[in-house]
Amino acid sequence: MGSDSGGRNYSLTEIFAIKFVLADIVIIATLLFAGPIYALAITALLVVSVFLVWYLMQRTEAAEDRTRAADSEDETAALDPVTKLQHRYADGDLTEAEFEAKLEQVIDANERAERAGIETRELSLERE
Repeated sequence: MGSDSGGRNYSLTEIFAIKFVLADIVIIATLLFAGPIYALAITALLVVSVFLVWYLMQRTEAAEDRTRAADSEDETAALDPVTKLQHRYADGDLTEAEFEAKLEQVIDANERAERAGIETRELSLERE
């Protein structure tokens, strides 16, 4: 039998459809064997559980979105100045002239820091 599940992945819609079919079976069985009050109580519990699952899924998705946004900001902050400029240029935030001027400023600042004996991170582009 091994570790291969052999099953398929169900979409959220299919899972809810399966749940409602099974819920109908449980409600009908309860109605037949225990009476209408118990069937009504089970129906209410099933409806509440659907809304609870939906609410928890929305909270989880929102938390994941916030985590992804924070990770993206951390990656951007960790990039060296030249790479940040490259990203801004690629996104269209800078014109070619602005990009080249800012790149020259970064390279000049790096060279001044090296002459002063201050360690800087290596630039990802070399001056031509």
